[in-house]
Amino acid sequence: MQYKNILVEKRDGIAIITFNRPEKLNAVSLEMRSEFLDALDELEVDDEVRVVIVTGAGRAFCAGADISEFEMDPVKLRKGAIRMKREPMRILAFEKPIIGAVNGIAAGEGSQWLLEFDLIVASEGARFAWPATSLGMACPYGIIRLASEVGRFRAKEALMTSKYLSADEAYQWGLVTRVVPDEELMDAAIELANKIKRMPPLSIRSIKEAVNRGLEGYEYAYQTILNLQQTEDFREGIQAFLEKREPEFQGR
Repeated sequence: MQYKNILVEKRDGIAIITFNRPEKLNAVSLEMRSEFLDALDELEVDDEVRVVIVTGAGRAFCAGADISEFEMDPVKLRKGAIRMKREPMRILAFEKPIIGAVNGIAAGEGSQWLLEFDLIVASEGARFAWPATSLGMACPYGIIRLASEVGRFRAKEALMTSKYLSADEAYQWGLVTRVVPDEELMDAAIELANKIKRMPPLSIRSIKEAVNRGLEGYEYAYQTILNLQQTEDFREGIQAFLEKREPEFQGR
């Protein structure tokens, strides 16, 4: 299948998905989101593929959602929230291991997807954040999963301040499997994929399903996001971002 916003390459049992909107720091458009999920559908039924690596073209892994596409219409917001609510379960249920190979910024949608992956290798220049708070929002999957990964207090700091973590901090917090020099990122990810590829697929699938069993709570998270999207602060956050100015939040 041909895609416009991602690249898919297959190498001896390993598939590499590359987010390919470098001029937008690989920000997630509606079309890119759809293509990414379609690619997972394609790769899941390809018996030649044992492991999937996801990375980004250019100087970012994925800088978050494409804010220029944000909708303010309540009906469209609800439709978008319903789609997003289903997305984590789709990625978590993907039967094969997904390795995030993080080059540069991973924020918002990008950092949330990483929480749904199985392993993360980061370059020394990688940065991680869940910065929707600064737009009058919250990262829906981040608010229910980050604490389980890094602890309650660290999660609150990251989410409440839109803090950017360096690759070393992410490693210290337990988010990252390994940190390598920038030029060694894909080699390290492929090395890890090759180790997993040689293991029995049914065992790997069972491990993934067992470890992921407790990853729930979407109903609360996505209703929270839907509520926040109706606020004046959300509109102000988006407008300020587009106008490249500091937002003035009023708590309404």
